[in-house]
Amino acid sequence: MEFSKRKIILSSWDIMKNHLGLWIFIMLLVFGLNLFLSAIQDELFGEITPQSIIFTIAAYLFQIGLNLGMLRIALNINNTKKAILKDLIGSFHMLIPYVLATIIFLVIMFLAASPGIILLFIFISPDWNTIATFEWFNSGTLFIPVLLIIVPTVYVSIRLQFYDYFLIDNECSILESITNSAKITKGYAGELFLLGAILSIIVLISIIPLGVGLIISIPLGIMVNTYIYQKLKKQQLKTN
Repeated sequence: MEFSKRKIILSSWDIMKNHLGLWIFIMLLVFGLNLFLSAIQDELFGEITPQSIIFTIAAYLFQIGLNLGMLRIALNINNTKKAILKDLIGSFHMLIPYVLATIIFLVIMFLAASPGIILLFIFISPDWNTIATFEWFNSGTLFIPVLLIIVPTVYVSIRLQFYDYFLIDNECSILESITNSAKITKGYAGELFLLGAILSIIVLISIIPLGVGLIISIPLGIMVNTYIYQKLKKQQLKTN
């Protein structure tokens, strides 16, 4: 499959700009709701209480539900279906599967990084007294264990990154969403890493003008990921 990062981003922008008004409204609405929930939390719950914990969890789940709704809207746009604001709250029924899938996703990432973590503890355990001064870091002995933590973690996150798309798009089971993501990204980890790095740079640049650029860069990132998800999915279907 052709994997031109420039073409992917430009194609995603061409698709997105036809719905730019909707995306700007969604981002303003989401940002506004997040600020509102944060203000309520600060005003009503000045200290940690059972009520504040419950409110924080509920607010976090609500934000996740909106994020899933944005994926649904992006999928509809890419599939040339009608995208409406109502879709923003149309995937809340997938909250529990998403949370469970995310837990499994994090566990897999931890397991992938565990050899490096174990090696890290082995390396620093004789030098606990020097940890505060970071002398062990300057010695360079931690390069290998840190590398064994970062590389597997990044690799796994790239391979499994589309599990949420499968949950929303196909409403498949939790394990299927994770395994399907691993299948469609096979052989494209390097390309996806570079694409993700480019998108990260775009987002960082968009923060400079008082964060206003995030109103455009975040939807663009969603549309790019949606575009490549569907391309990889179609490619997988062809090879089967």
